[in-house]
This record gives sequence, structure tokens and C-alpha cells, in this order.
Amino acid sequence: MVATQFYIETQGVGASEIDLATRFAQLFACSEAVAAELAGAAMLRRCPQGATVVHQGEMLGRVLVLLEGHVRAAMVTLDGRVLQIAEHHPGDIFGGVDPGREQASDCTATMATQIASFATADFYAFAERHACVGIVLARAMVRQFGALSQLVSARLTLSANGRVHAELLRLAREQDGRWIRPLPVLSDLALRVQTARETVSRAVSALERRGIVQRHEDGLEIVAPARLEALIV
Repeated sequence: MVATQFYIETQGVGASEIDLATRFAQLFACSEAVAAELAGAAMLRRCPQGATVVHQGEMLGRVLVLLEGHVRAAMVTLDGRVLQIAEHHPGDIFGGVDPGREQASDCTATMATQIASFATADFYAFAERHACVGIVLARAMVRQFGALSQLVSARLTLSANGRVHAELLRLAREQDGRWIRPLPVLSDLALRVQTARETVSRAVSALERRGIVQRHEDGLEIVAPARLEALIV
């Protein structure tokens, strides 16, 4: 069953406009005047956990800027497999960047999430008028392309276990290099690396037996990062 797409959508006025302007000033490193202009054109969308933000196959004429929360992009293939192709974090720009193309994936909020949306034509007009907006957009697209390239490369060159090892190391490096907090959910790991949950479970258990990782109540500790990196094959 598809969750309700959005439960609150308001145009930037009053307190919402002030909040949006502050966030845009931080995100785009722009002046208060530019931030206020952006806030006036934006729609604020608040999405509960599990809400579908974008549907695969839809034509979306709005650019989405993730303000708070987390969004997972996954596509369903012709043979019914689910492939995760991206994760969006605060500051990411996605959605109708190319409004003439169908959306390649479902985008789902994995937690309570806030998104600012702009009509695509309006957002590109801002990017043309204000270099700060264009720079952030360009950097976001380059970052997402790089992440997708790494994902495709891993699937083509690494074994299933190697992808598990690489993902654990990547998640740890996003924090302090040694810890993944909270404890990763095996089914989520399986979706990220495109393998079965049982394969992930066996790979993590094998790492535990070898003393390379250790599970704790609050997270997974990478005891020997160098040894884990050597197993990425």
C-alpha cells in the first residue's frame, strides 16, 4: 500500500517563510535578499516516515531540495527486483531537474522529512540569476553522479561479500571511521548492495568471528578497518 505522499504543503509565508529563508541562506550561502526570494517561491512539504515523495514513472515538474531527514531512491526492474540507486541527505537536490524525463525511481522518506519544492522553470531562473544557486545545483548533480558511478562500479567488479565489506567501511567513514551508529539493519544493507539479507548476515557473522567487527547495542564497531578494506574484492 502506497503511503500518503505529503501531509502538509504550504507556500512560504509567515513563520514558514522565515524558517525557509534561514535554511536557504545556509544551504546556498546567499544573501538574505536572495534567500527571501527563494523562500517566497518554495513550497514546504513535510513527509512522514514511509511516505512516497516521488513515484517511479511520473513526470515531475518540480525540483526538490531536501531540508531535513533522509530519502531513499529505489527502482523496480522489469523482472520485479528492487534496486536502490541513491540516498538523499539534507542539502541534496533531486526530482524534476529534467522535467521532460520520467522519474527513474520511487523516492521514499525513511524518517520524518522536510522538503522544499520549486517549479523547475523557477528554480532554473534562480540558478541563472544567482551564481550561488547554480553552484550548489552543479555540485549536487556532480556528487550524485559520482555516487551512482561508484554504485555501478561496485556491482560490476565486486563480489556480494565484497560489496557488503565496502558498504560497512563506507558507513563507518561517514562517522568516525570505526563506528556505525545505530546498528545497521541487515535488510537495509542488503538493499544497498543488491544481495540477499542472508548473504549480508553470513558476511557480517564471518567478520565477527574473525574479530574484524564487533556488534554492540548502540552500533557496529569496525575493530580492524585495514583488514576489512583488504577483503573488498
